[in-house]
Amino acid sequence: MIGRYRDTSCDAHPDAVLCSGFEEPDLSDWSGTIVGGSASVEQTDARSRDGLGSLRADSTAQESEAVVAREFPPVTSGDLFVRLYAYVPSGSPTKTMNFLFLGDYASPDPFKGIDFNLESDAPQIYVPESQPQRFTSMTAVIPRDRWFCFRVHVGLSASAGVVEMWIDDAQALNQTGLHTLPAAGIHLLRAGVDWSSLQNEPFTLYLDDLVLATAPVACE
Repeated sequence: MIGRYRDTSCDAHPDAVLCSGFEEPDLSDWSGTIVGGSASVEQTDARSRDGLGSLRADSTAQESEAVVAREFPPVTSGDLFVRLYAYVPSGSPTKTMNFLFLGDYASPDPFKGIDFNLESDAPQIYVPESQPQRFTSMTAVIPRDRWFCFRVHVGLSASAGVVEMWIDDAQALNQTGLHTLPAAGIHLLRAGVDWSSLQNEPFTLYLDDLVLATAPVACE
């Protein structure tokens, strides 16, 4: 049916850098998919927060990846905001599970950008150009078996950058003094199982209604 998969959830965000409700079955609104190791990524209609579909990513062994990726014109100053909805079924641990990346190209190591991870269900960031490089929330853990709203604010700077995270509007992290601005700017977003680190246990993640913008995007 013509128009069946038009992503009406993005109509409310006409000025967004990128927006996706994962309504296209072939994920053609993304630049492409990247899969490596024991992982997979697909659009699914088995579970969605809104509309017909969502993104499902799975891994069954460490050092695997399965993501959608989108390039956009480099952002070199100011602020970036991400709003997405995630669903993580119960039953598996999170051993540094990376589910979102913002930055320059994700390789070679050390990559330039910001990893957004789950560490024992706590939100975490890994910023390899900062010292220290890793910061984990001491106050928040993700809920399981329901959709939750995840928001990020990144203030861009090579020395005084800021990263804030919220889970369902409760602040999970507020870290300052970071290197958040790669020399080439931020021009790439990856979402899914971006890296399964040391986790061999099966892991499944669903994402929906993702927005990247230069102004705050609220939970709905």
